[in-house]
Amino acid sequence: MQNFRAYFVILAGLLVITDNLHAGAWTQKRGRGYYELKFQFIRANRFYEPDGRIIDIPTLAEYTTSIYGEYGLNDWLTIVGDFPFYKRITLNRQIGTRTGFVFFPGDSVSGISDAEVGVRVGLLRGGPTVISAGLKFGLPLGEDTQANGLLTGDGELNQIFSLQLGHSFYPKPLYFTGEAGVNNRTNGYSDEFRYEAELGYTIGSNLTLNFKINGVESFRNGDDALQGGMGGLFANNQEYLAYGPGVFYNFYRGLGINARAAFASRGQNVLARPAYFVGIFLKQ
Repeated sequence: MQNFRAYFVILAGLLVITDNLHAGAWTQKRGRGYYELKFQFIRANRFYEPDGRIIDIPTLAEYTTSIYGEYGLNDWLTIVGDFPFYKRITLNRQIGTRTGFVFFPGDSVSGISDAEVGVRVGLLRGGPTVISAGLKFGLPLGEDTQANGLLTGDGELNQIFSLQLGHSFYPKPLYFTGEAGVNNRTNGYSDEFRYEAELGYTIGSNLTLNFKINGVESFRNGDDALQGGMGGLFANNQEYLAYGPGVFYNFYRGLGINARAAFASRGQNVLARPAYFVGIFLKQ
């Protein structure tokens, strides 16, 4: 799979909704769209080693601002893109507690990060249960050679092939969506199996609460000498199982906010602290 190359335009989204607000397994209707300005934040002084042990590290923080969008070319084909136009990474300096000696002065980088584009194709539509297929490309726009491993990109054109399933429990205001896929990484990185599941409940007409589980498992078929970035930034052989709650609130004519937290129950080559997400969305 490492030598596979393809050039389509586009991708499958990871967010989900009731009444087709944002995607999951549901495609957007023709001429309709969903657009979001997203912020992601993680700050950690602990790290999951390759054997799963947690160790202390200098505090590493990552801040990402991105634009996410979906647009229905027709009722069964949706194009999707995620463009992280600003990522900032900081690594704290290390000072001896007794001597005050500066072992490491600290470092920081900022810039554009790797983007994602792809398509979602509706295979089964129209009923309470829907099935779709996704094809996503990771575009290597970020920096992958920083001296201290503070990477904003991985320098590889990866492809993610996925299947999504969604079910609405209408008239109950409840939905479920799930996804499974393979991430074909290149340039020596190991391929990955990715999965997620989400259950959501709508209160009234504007508020949706959900709970999400997602994870990554490495096939370990790449170059083990390739480490990737510091603190799990675009790391090779990365694995984790994460979970957390989320909320969506539509406050004015398709305009709303959402927020989510993700906590890792286990991991390898990833930071051992929660990640937080918040977004402002517009639904056409």
